Amino acid sequence: MSPGAGMAPARWELAAILNGNSMSRLDPLSNLSDGAVSPADLNSALGAHPRRLGLFRSDTAVDGRRELLRRMPFGAILAAAGERNRVDSLLLAAVVETESRFAPHAVSPCGAVGLMQLLPSTGEDYGAKDLQDPYANVDAGSRYLRVLLDRFQGRPDLAIAAYNTGPEVVARYGCVPPYRETQDFVKRVLTRYDQHQHALARASAPRPAAVRVAAGMSHYDLSSRRSDGEGMAR
Repeated sequence: MSPGAGMAPARWELAAILNGNSMSRLDPLSNLSDGAVSPADLNSALGAHPRRLGLFRSDTAVDGRRELLRRMPFGAILAAAGERNRVDSLLLAAVVETESRFAPHAVSPCGAVGLMQLLPSTGEDYGAKDLQDPYANVDAGSRYLRVLLDRFQGRPDLAIAAYNTGPEVVARYGCVPPYRETQDFVKRVLTRYDQHQHALARASAPRPAAVRVAAGMSHYDLSSRRSDGEGMAR
């Protein structure tokens, strides 16, 4: 949709985000091209009194989390699935990185498929027909992980162990099973998750006043100061 489509500015900016081609116009301080749109952003854009979308500022923990996800492959998908299915998106990122290293077409020797390495039977349980589709895979995997977190009372170690070896095995042992593969998997996922949490804490730390002032300037103020063009990053 074009600016001449008769939409309010905020609606046009939202359309541009969803088209994936105008992040630099919305956030001149960023050299990234992909992002996630939260329900709050959507409601603001479509509300009776739309505002200019101020996405991905780093002055809150939520925005710090978005910024981290923007630096990852499929970060927008992870952010949306985490919010939709009530799973920490950084935990999802740790699972995906450990399972497939962000390879959407990965297939394991035992037949697990895609970013979150789901068995076809698990995909069927959650309505995912094409497990090599990143959106469908992460949606099904995050829903399954939510079920495991609920079953094991929010304990990530047990939920991750169940994700690897099956919930009945974990229930039988009452702890992470004494299988080297499962214990190694749990350790790698939680180590990566801890690293993401530390990165989030650093990203959410208060910034120097000069940086905060620059971040608060309008994109019109800053657009004339950029001379390096549009950057791209995963």
